[in-house]
Amino acid sequence: MRIAIKTLGCKVNQAESDALVSKLAQNGFEIVDFSEESDLYLINGCAVTQEAERKTRQMVRQALRRNTQALVLLTGCTARLLLEERRDPWNGRVVILPVQDKEKEILEYLGQFVSPSAQRHHKVSSSRVRSWVKVEDGCDHFCSYCIVPHLRGGVRSEPPQKILAEVQDLETKGVKEIVLCGINLGYFGRDIAFPFINLLELLVRRTGQVRFRLSSFEPFLLTRFFLERYFALGRRVCPHFHLPLQSGSDPILQKMGRGYDTAFYRSLVDTLRQMVPSVAVTTDVMVGFPGETEEDFQNTVHFCRAIGFSRMHVFSFSPRPGTPAFRWEKEMGVRCEEKKQRERTLLELAEESRYQYHRQFLDKNVEVVVESVRSGMAFGYSENYIPVRIPGVPEEKIGEVVRVTINRIERDFVVAEPLVESEEPGGVKHV
Repeated sequence: MRIAIKTLGCKVNQAESDALVSKLAQNGFEIVDFSEESDLYLINGCAVTQEAERKTRQMVRQALRRNTQALVLLTGCTARLLLEERRDPWNGRVVILPVQDKEKEILEYLGQFVSPSAQRHHKVSSSRVRSWVKVEDGCDHFCSYCIVPHLRGGVRSEPPQKILAEVQDLETKGVKEIVLCGINLGYFGRDIAFPFINLLELLVRRTGQVRFRLSSFEPFLLTRFFLERYFALGRRVCPHFHLPLQSGSDPILQKMGRGYDTAFYRSLVDTLRQMVPSVAVTTDVMVGFPGETEEDFQNTVHFCRAIGFSRMHVFSFSPRPGTPAFRWEKEMGVRCEEKKQRERTLLELAEESRYQYHRQFLDKNVEVVVESVRSGMAFGYSENYIPVRIPGVPEEKIGEVVRVTINRIERDFVVAEPLVESEEPGGVKHV
């Protein structure tokens, strides 16, 4: 049976899909590209914004057109939302399966249609050198605009030994960087009395050389105690923190229910930079939250410029049914044209900020995991999440960690040249 999978949304969805692909392959299903004709199309959808939900529906429509006889299965947050609202946009043509344990429940579901003896035994292994590992699901912090806790439920941590086994298996398969992710990563362990930093220390202690990167981490969950133990792990952890800001206006942050103000956020970033000056701080910023005035927005612009993020994900507020902000949008919503203008302004700032961060590393050395090579040009990310291009690198270097010197700054990436060990003790020389 041929199965095509499409993933939308967050790194948790990607991690769930990666795990599912592995299980499906192990059970003899043939995994094909989503653009190909398939017996079954599985869409792991996202509903965090109206745009994410629209893209999910678009993928479903594509699958229905590609093979009218195929089974189309929708899972993920979009499936949960549609069932909660008792909506079926496709009049029964799509199976809506809002499962919690995707690997187990989807395999059981597919077993109704295909017997093991009829399955084509075609193993598929991932060629990724970076992989996502989901360690936690759910969130207990109900921001006033967010539907995810309603769809995903409360915090549920994966058992540490299960996570360790998955990480060790990925390392044996050649993965060089693992991104630990969760719906609210910092909440990992609160239900099993095993703090997240303990998990990270366990993974570093019980693996060889793979480096670890964290996905999004809520600012109010980071403490100096955590950071001291984190950076004590040295080169095995990436000096990169994605700290969702959402707004640079204190009244808006309070109305969002974010659990911090701009003074706390600024102090946290200062602490990070005192500990590791080269640390990358990336963020999410929302514009057009209900009641956001021009003054609120300008405060956000000034705050973002002062912080100097290395990367910013900018997006407009999207009302989600069932949240307090959905009601507020009707009472005090920002005009669509104004949202778009504010988004454009912040995107321009994001580009400038990214360029200024990259400039700090001109003539500096970084370590890059080579993820692909095309026409002699290698592509990868540094430990502090700078996209790097390295000319003159053979395909055999894919999957290796290469030490390079950054010698040119472009708009969206940097160009670097590799270093090799010098014949002189402790020295390096350019290739």
